[in-house]
Amino acid sequence: MHFRELLAFVEEMTLRTGYPVPAPPGFASEWSRGLGIEGAGTGRLLFTGALYQLAPYIARLADFLRGVEGARSSAAVIRAARIAAEIVDLSRLPVMSPDPELLEWSRRVLRSIAGLLRSSGVAFDYVPEVSDMYSGALLRELGLRRAFEAHARKVIDAIRSAGAREVVTVDPHTHAALLDAAGALGADIRVVSYLQLVTPAGRGAAGRDLAVHDSCIYARALGLSGRVRELLSAAGARVLEPPRSGRWTYCCGGPVESLMPSLSLSVARTRAAELESVAREAVTMCPICYVNLRRASRSLGLLDVAEVLGGGG
Repeated sequence: MHFRELLAFVEEMTLRTGYPVPAPPGFASEWSRGLGIEGAGTGRLLFTGALYQLAPYIARLADFLRGVEGARSSAAVIRAARIAAEIVDLSRLPVMSPDPELLEWSRRVLRSIAGLLRSSGVAFDYVPEVSDMYSGALLRELGLRRAFEAHARKVIDAIRSAGAREVVTVDPHTHAALLDAAGALGADIRVVSYLQLVTPAGRGAAGRDLAVHDSCIYARALGLSGRVRELLSAAGARVLEPPRSGRWTYCCGGPVESLMPSLSLSVARTRAAELESVAREAVTMCPICYVNLRRASRSLGLLDVAEVLGGGG
C-alpha cells in the first residue's frame, strides 16, 4: 500500500468535506429522525462525532483497499480517487456502497444511547449540524497533526457556538480527539462519556453470558473498563473475561485497517478467537472494534454495549 497517497486522500477529504471517507450528504444525522431530541439550552451537548455513522463507509473503503493492497497500481488507483473526489461524489459509486446491516446497526446504537440518556434523566442538547460533526479522530491517529488541529478548530468553534460547557461523547476515539482538541486550543469544555452518565434501562440481559472486548482507549487512557462491567452486571449479564482484558486488552486491528488491511484482519481474527473461547457473544464499545471483529468472524455474536444496556440487544 502506498501510504503517502492514502494519507493525502484522508487529509484532503476531511478538510474539504468534513469527513475522512466518501459519504452522502446528510448521512450523519439520519439516525435522529423522529426521535424529537433536537433542542438546546442545557449547556450539555450530545456529540456523536459521526464515527458510528461513518463506520459502514470506512468498512467499505477498507474492503476496497484490501483489493488493491500490494498491487503495483495501488498508488495510481488512490491518486485517481483523490482527483475524482474533487469532481464527483464517490459515495454514489457501487464500489463504495456500505453494508445495509451495518448502516442499520449504527443507527440502532445511537438511538439506544439517546434513549439511555433520556431514561437516566440526563438532559442534553442535540444540534444536528454540530452534534454530528466529525471529530477528526482519524487525522489525529494517523499523525496528521496540522490537519487535525485545523479541523478540530472548526469543531471546537461550533461546540462553543452551541453554548456547550459539557460534551457527551459516544465512542472512545471521539472522546480522545475532543480531549486533545480542547486542550490544544484552550477550550473550557468538559468532555464526558455517556457511559459515565447512564444506568441500564432494565435487566434485559439477565442470564446472558457476554465476553467483553475492551476499547484500548477506554481501558488504558480513560479507565472505564470497570464502569462498563458495572453497567453490564446491572443489566443482568454474566460478564466473562477473554484471555486479555481490561488494561491488557488485545487490539481489534482497527488502527491499521486502512493502511494495512490484511494485517488488520489477521489481528482481528486473533482477537475474535480469544472472545469465542469464553462466550458465543461479545460486547464492544467502539464502532471500529465492532466492524473489525464482525469482519473477522461470522460465528461470534457481537453487540454494542449500548444495545445491551438499552434492552435491545
